[in-house]
Amino acid sequence: MGSSTRDRHAGIPIRRRQGRCARIRREACARLARKVAMSTNTTSVDQPILVERADGVAVVTLNRPASMNALTAPAALDLKRDFIALLEDPHVRVVILTGAGGHFCTGADLKDRTPGPNGETLLDVLHEVFAIAQQGKKPLVAAVEGNAYGAGFSLALMCDYVVAGEGAKFCAPFTGIGLIPDVGLGWTLPQRIGMGRARRMMLEGLAVPTAQALEWGLIEHAAPKGEALALARECAAKLMTRAPLALAALRDMLNRQWPDPAEFLREEKRVQNALLASEDVQEGRRAFVEKRPPKFQGR
Repeated sequence: MGSSTRDRHAGIPIRRRQGRCARIRREACARLARKVAMSTNTTSVDQPILVERADGVAVVTLNRPASMNALTAPAALDLKRDFIALLEDPHVRVVILTGAGGHFCTGADLKDRTPGPNGETLLDVLHEVFAIAQQGKKPLVAAVEGNAYGAGFSLALMCDYVVAGEGAKFCAPFTGIGLIPDVGLGWTLPQRIGMGRARRMMLEGLAVPTAQALEWGLIEHAAPKGEALALARECAAKLMTRAPLALAALRDMLNRQWPDPAEFLREEKRVQNALLASEDVQEGRRAFVEKRPPKFQGR
């Protein structure tokens, strides 16, 4: 039956009809793809916290760019839930915290004091986020562009590493509105830059730019403007080469307050003996002898 054969119901040559159907299917697929893309974009805009996972690294993005990523209690609850999930995810080894739209976070959204569904305040939830981060077993890296002010400054300093792009600023403006620094800043800031500089930043609300932050030891790395996240990914890649059990134990010890060196040494001995029995240590030794990169499994 050649190309002139006709479908008796439609009166259309079969091959022409098949071609037309294929074209209709392609057009329908294209419309569906556009619809899905639009839906995805809308959803990402509406979500205050975005999470991306790839190759053992999770990137958590504060996604309220219209307010320079200022936080509300409901947004902080999302951040808390995501942190819990990521720190328990066996496929995630390092977590990067960053902000959308050219800024890290400007602290509390003073125009939106909406509480959480159970009456949670922003401070309540951020204290929980801080505790989860400190007690977690995975390294945290902050990738800072633009402003890290108020509680946003606190969130950056709860991380193990801080990477900042050129033009970033760190500021604790609390006394200017009658408050004291919160979300652990009065504890983390002196540890990084010493009590003298920390007092000045907190008492005066001094804004410290990237270059000065690097000089003071407030941040670990400086990047060109817009490249903080890329450099943070490089830091994460380096951390991925280290033994996860050792990183977890070290974070725990560094984040504790020790009353005297003797107690620290006792805990150090206990942790080291436990690690010596791990498979990762055996793998690390084999890799060293065989002159190859180790393949740590976290056990």
